[in-house]
Amino acid sequence: MSIGDCVNQNELKQLLEKKAAPVCYVWCDPSPCMHITQGISVTVNVNKMIKAGCKVKILMADWLARLDPEDTDGRFGGDLTEMKELGSYNLEVWKAAGMDLDGVEPVWLSDGISRNENVYWPLTMDVARTSELGGIKRFLRFHASKHTKGYGSIDRYARRDFNAAEILSPCLQSAGMLLFPEADLWLLSLDQRGAHMLAREYCDARRGKGDRRPVALFNNELPNLLEFPEMEMCGDPRWAVFMEDSEHAIGRAMRKAFCPPGSVQGNPCLEYIQHIILPWFGKFEVVRRDEDGGNKTFVSMEEFADDYKCGALHPPDVKQALERALNMMLQPVRDHFRNKAEANKQHRVRCKGGAASDSN
Repeated sequence: MSIGDCVNQNELKQLLEKKAAPVCYVWCDPSPCMHITQGISVTVNVNKMIKAGCKVKILMADWLARLDPEDTDGRFGGDLTEMKELGSYNLEVWKAAGMDLDGVEPVWLSDGISRNENVYWPLTMDVARTSELGGIKRFLRFHASKHTKGYGSIDRYARRDFNAAEILSPCLQSAGMLLFPEADLWLLSLDQRGAHMLAREYCDARRGKGDRRPVALFNNELPNLLEFPEMEMCGDPRWAVFMEDSEHAIGRAMRKAFCPPGSVQGNPCLEYIQHIILPWFGKFEVVRRDEDGGNKTFVSMEEFADDYKCGALHPPDVKQALERALNMMLQPVRDHFRNKAEANKQHRVRCKGGAASDSN
């Protein structure tokens, strides 16, 4: 449960009691600019699963990424080859971040669909036929009410209805999950919650026909760093941190980041510390002047939150410490792509995808 939320913890417990080495599939939507949740949280969680004995497979949803103009700005034109290049770039980022890729098997959704077209497309239509439109929209709205979309993007659902591709996408994703019955457990981002619930409801409707409800864990998701994201420019990169952000970009994001004094709830900087920094380093060090109490190292969120609530820690010191920690975490990724021979190739992939972050 340190990885994330589960719809039914009893199902998870029964699975782990019954199977010592469950097969875990990790759903990945290829992205030209990996949000730190996708880059770091997934790395931490995949390594945990490998260490616990799981057989981990990363499912690159390359086929479905062709439907998502929100991530690619429509610049890939639905080209499957470009989606595969993008997925390969994501694997390279995870390698640079420290994911144990030797213990991971990449799987491409397009290959699975090609081998099982006579299964996938009837399954997609059956999921769509048995699902109510209101239910699909409800799942999408649940996600749209959050600050980020998936592993992080500005909420584009706030002032418009869903388009046809967005309505169809949960059915396609549900069928994609059900296409791999060997998966005992799924690791998903929050924007796959709707598809996961549709798959569970579909299996419930087919009880007695051998369909097993998928069990899933959902990555903890980071909020928007901006205080009033709806009032900011849609393309403002300061709303989040991305895996190849430069020191300048991270500094700019931290200067703009919302960090209300004494407030723990609804404080995005503290959520970065809780869900990214502490799991990665096992500690969080705040550097202060002697007259302000001197340096202090925290090893638990409870200890840090107590000091912050009582005013012993000030927002500028916390934001500077967070900036230092993020730069330490992401420097190996910067070095990796600076030294890799294919760095120019990866740069072309990201540029074609319209990456929003400033990584220069």
